Amino acid sequence: MTNMMRASGILLLAHLAQQSGVCAFAPFAMSSSSSSKRKVKTNQGKAAGGFGKKEDAVPVSHSRDESQTTQNLINFLLQWKSKGLGVDAEAGTEIGYDENGFRGLYATKAFKKGDIICKIPSDCALALADPSVAATEEMSEVDGAVNYLQWYAMNPQARQMWSPYIDTLPTREANFDPTPDFYTDEEIAQLEFPMIVKKALERKEQIAELAQKTNLPFDEVQFATWLVSSRSFSIKITIDDGDLVRETSEADADGLKGNSETYKMREQGLRVLLPYLDMINHESDNYNSELHLIDPEKDDAWFAIRAARPIKKNKEITISYGAAGVETSVGLLMNYGFIQDENKFDALLLKKGGDDCIDSVEGWSTTLEDDEQQLAAGVSGNMANVLRFRTKMKRSYPPTE
Repeated sequence: MTNMMRASGILLLAHLAQQSGVCAFAPFAMSSSSSSKRKVKTNQGKAAGGFGKKEDAVPVSHSRDESQTTQNLINFLLQWKSKGLGVDAEAGTEIGYDENGFRGLYATKAFKKGDIICKIPSDCALALADPSVAATEEMSEVDGAVNYLQWYAMNPQARQMWSPYIDTLPTREANFDPTPDFYTDEEIAQLEFPMIVKKALERKEQIAELAQKTNLPFDEVQFATWLVSSRSFSIKITIDDGDLVRETSEADADGLKGNSETYKMREQGLRVLLPYLDMINHESDNYNSELHLIDPEKDDAWFAIRAARPIKKNKEITISYGAAGVETSVGLLMNYGFIQDENKFDALLLKKGGDDCIDSVEGWSTTLEDDEQQLAAGVSGNMANVLRFRTKMKRSYPPTE
């Protein structure tokens, strides 16, 4: 593949399926558009069964994003036959802002469990690695950031093609929650938890190394790394390299051996950016939707959001971030820049323990009460998130007898 092919969007998943022999995707759930259990249904305008009429909507708690950049993105995706997005209520979803100014995706009609809420074709996914090149190790967020800059953001032809999407991405001035690699070394040290301290310092070092190696500005690589870690989705693909392998079977009862030829397969991780779907916010324990890949074996595969439970009109659509929907507070802060009040996976992490953990609440340099008092005093900036992380982890230890 040439650089021009990459820049013009040839690294899209539908083309990967044809050119690279993609036959499996993970950790997305996979389904078929012809499955009888996955028919698209909606219950808009219908009352639930039982005594009396049940409201199928919740009060509106958001304001619709009517900016031109968002409209450009929707128009772009509709040209690619995307479903479930648009300007009318029947479309199913809309981008909006809550009362605190946070952007998210909202239902404009009610959905039943199993309904497809919205979907975009695989042609609209921006791949951040070349699967035709065998990787010796899993691609990091920083590697993906460099590819994003070189293939899309800084390539004039690709930048123009993907501008309806790129223009909606967060900037340092809007919709940006700094991850620990933006902290000073002193602030990172204040996190204390060995696992996240190690990850933050390693990422800062890798950003500096790749920025120097590629002659890209450190600030550009650092922010692109944040975009990739907070906006991209990781999948695993099985690739047919086209190399025949001759296999000899064991001797049968007559002492004869048979030969067969198979194609050599390899599994490789791949990060992709999914326009519009990356607007969906996270819920650790109460998410209502999941990301699915529909018909991965076909040329017209789809990335879809499917309702994991009934969703009322005007309700925010949420998913659970991380591999297979599992992300601790370490991962949320490290990759997305925020801490959620409730996260059942923190207790599991602490129970598992290990050298990268702090065994007990007594192992921290401060008490839970100390950190809570500092937060109440109005600490701001990165230190506010440091304290939120520390208090969240300390509350996750099992109660002492």
